[in-house]
Amino acid sequence: MKQFIKSIIRISIILLLLVLIPSVLYLQRDVYSDFGEEDNYSWKYFFQQLGDMSTKKLISSPNKYNSFIFGSSRATSVYACYLQEKIENSTFFHYSNWNESIGGIERKINLLDSLGYSIDNVVIYLDTDYTFADEGKCSPFDHYLLTNKSRNAYLASHFNSFFKNLTTDKIKILLGLQVHGEVFPNWLSDLETNDPNHFCSDSMISFYGNIDTSHSYIKGMDSLINSGFLYQRELEQNYKAKQISPEEQDILCNLKLLLEKHYSNYYIVVTPLYDQYKFAISDQKILSDCFGENIYDFSGINDITNDPYNYPDRKHFQPYISKNILDSILN
Repeated sequence: MKQFIKSIIRISIILLLLVLIPSVLYLQRDVYSDFGEEDNYSWKYFFQQLGDMSTKKLISSPNKYNSFIFGSSRATSVYACYLQEKIENSTFFHYSNWNESIGGIERKINLLDSLGYSIDNVVIYLDTDYTFADEGKCSPFDHYLLTNKSRNAYLASHFNSFFKNLTTDKIKILLGLQVHGEVFPNWLSDLETNDPNHFCSDSMISFYGNIDTSHSYIKGMDSLINSGFLYQRELEQNYKAKQISPEEQDILCNLKLLLEKHYSNYYIVVTPLYDQYKFAISDQKILSDCFGENIYDFSGINDITNDPYNYPDRKHFQPYISKNILDSILN
C-alpha cells in the first residue's frame, strides 16, 4: 500500500512539474506582453494581434496623439510619419489590426474618446472582403478594453491559445531560443507613431513613394503571373453580395457620431484589392448616405488594380499605392 501511495505521489509531482515549468517559462517570456512594461510594444510573434499590441502601446505612451489610422493589414502601408508632414499640427498614431472589422474600428475610436484623446484627423481603410465580415464584430483576440472581456479572461485566452497548438517554435520561445521565419516577423514599430515595420526618418519618408522595379522583384512577379497565382480578372465590373447588416449600420452611425463629436477631418478609403470587386450598390449607398464626400473609393477596375505588379502577394498592394492615395485625397 505504501509503495502504491509513493507511486501516486511521484506521478503527481511529475504531472505538477509538467504543468508548472511551462507555465513559469510562459510568465517569464511574457510572449503576449501581458505582464510587464515594454520599451516598444510591437508585433513580434505571428500569433499576436497587431491591434492588441497597439492598444498596449497607446495606453502606456505619454504622447498626446490627436490623429489616427485605422484598418486591416492593408492600412499598414499608410505611414503616419508621412501624414504628419502633410497635415499641420497632427500627431498620428497607427492603430490598425489584422483583418480589421468595422466594429473593431468603432471600438478603438470609442476607446480613444473615453480616454480623452482629441480626434482631429482620421484615415480609415475599408476592405470589401474583411470590414463587414462576421457581422462586423470586434475581433475576440483584441485587447480586453475593446472586447469587454475581463482582464483575467483575456489573460486566460492568451495562455490557452499559446498552449493549445504547442509547436516546436513555441517550445523554443519558452526556452529562450531564437526562432525565425513566419513565426517571428518581429515588426518593430516606430516608438512615437507606431508605424509598423519601420522607424520614421527623412530617408524612410523619401523612399515611401518608390516603386520596386528591381530585377528580382519583376522576376518574382512574372513567376506569380505565369503560375496563375495572379489570375486574370474579368473585364466587366463585379460587385460583392450585400454585406452591411442593420447591426453594422448602427455601428456606422455611432462611428459617424463619434467623428462629428470631435469635429474630425476624416478620410474613408475603400481599398483597391486585386480581385477588383466593389461593394454592392446598396452597400455603397449606405456608406455614401452616412459619410458623403468623405468616402474615397479606389476599389474595382481602375489603373491601380489593373496592374498585377502592384500586388506582391495578391492580398496586399505596394506601399507607394497608399502614398498615391493619400496624396490624392489630401490634395
